[in-house]
Amino acid sequence: MPSFAQTIELPKSLEDIDAAFMTQVLRRNEAIAATNEVVRMDEEGVGMTAGYFSAIKRVHCTYKEPTEAPRSFVVKAWPELEIAPKENIRAMFIKDIKGYQMPADRFYPRPITHLAAFDAERDRWALVMEDACAYADQKLHESELTFDETMRMIPGLVDVAVAWEGADSDERAQELEALDVGLWASRDNLDNLKALTPGSAKLMDHLLTMDSVLVGSPTWDKCLGPRFAETLARKTDAFFAGAHPANGATCTLAHGDLRGDNLFFCDGRSEYPHGWLCIDFQLLFRGPIPSDLAYLMTSGSVLPEVYAQENLHRILRAFYDTFMARTRRYPDYTYDAFVDEFAMMSTVCFLYYLAFGGVYAQGGAYRNELGMRVEMGGKGATEADLAPEELRQRMWWGKTYRNAREVFRTLKLRERLDALPENTSGMGEWAELPPHLL
Repeated sequence: MPSFAQTIELPKSLEDIDAAFMTQVLRRNEAIAATNEVVRMDEEGVGMTAGYFSAIKRVHCTYKEPTEAPRSFVVKAWPELEIAPKENIRAMFIKDIKGYQMPADRFYPRPITHLAAFDAERDRWALVMEDACAYADQKLHESELTFDETMRMIPGLVDVAVAWEGADSDERAQELEALDVGLWASRDNLDNLKALTPGSAKLMDHLLTMDSVLVGSPTWDKCLGPRFAETLARKTDAFFAGAHPANGATCTLAHGDLRGDNLFFCDGRSEYPHGWLCIDFQLLFRGPIPSDLAYLMTSGSVLPEVYAQENLHRILRAFYDTFMARTRRYPDYTYDAFVDEFAMMSTVCFLYYLAFGGVYAQGGAYRNELGMRVEMGGKGATEADLAPEELRQRMWWGKTYRNAREVFRTLKLRERLDALPENTSGMGEWAELPPHLL
């Protein structure tokens, strides 16, 4: 938003978002009068897994003059810890900011945004939005979605799926391409994954064989076979070939990171008729119809009752039936094809762990740092040695490992992988186990 960048200096980091900056933003939006100002700003953290691709804080503003303006906001700037290449994070941030500018009637329900701006040439980025926690319950990973809550999300998810169905070949494709929302199965995206996943795949496979509270029981090698992560990394091209529209896949807009920390449940608010809203659009992509549902169901954000085999299929059937009652682009879409696409896209969250988790896996294995040093560090660290935020991250990781393991087993993904060819061309450097883990 160049006009904003010309009038107000965008922040270089989260520290630059102070009372003076908030005053300028709120005056510009006419949320407060030109004579009013923020005289005090109290800060606190947000969410256990927030901040992987941005730095985030919640701020509470005290004003000089009485006003009905909101007092609580969530603000975002460039992350302190870069867990992906800078150019990748830059592309994600641009996508996130543009997501808050999308037409509300064809997009995910989201909080009111007071600022969504960037100056890419100067590497300045800022989001200022209302604090949804002021009127909604954030589904932090301490409190996973129940079966009923998951079912409540289906109508809203179908709304988005139908609004953008066929986004590979018509005016919707052009609109999303202009926003740099690419196809999941595009050559560029798969190449990016192949460049990044070797940085943690072998380390992750070792972790998932360990008798650890983080991994749970049974270990992955016992129920999914050996080297699941490495196998998926080596067969990424073949595995996702069926997710490309050129090979017959369906296509719509996908949030890309639809998990607990990014979800809020609220009742009785006319602006959110489905009773929920979401944030964080950094990972938007175009993919098969069940992409959002598959991510939610394997992200550690739902209770075990949700991904239990019987309930998993009840949820799949409910989504499919709701979608088929409204689709115009895919009237011949079969339930078997829907489940097949769900199975493919159920691995997306785990692939993000591999692609962006190298910092954590390598930090633990090579430097005895961060939350994985308990299992990987070889220095005798225990959970008692970890900071509270590291413990909370591990809680989410552990839930995701159990969640993904059971869904992958139910969907027989190991058998699917074993039948596919490898293609290791263009893969990044493999991170090998250090001596103390051999």
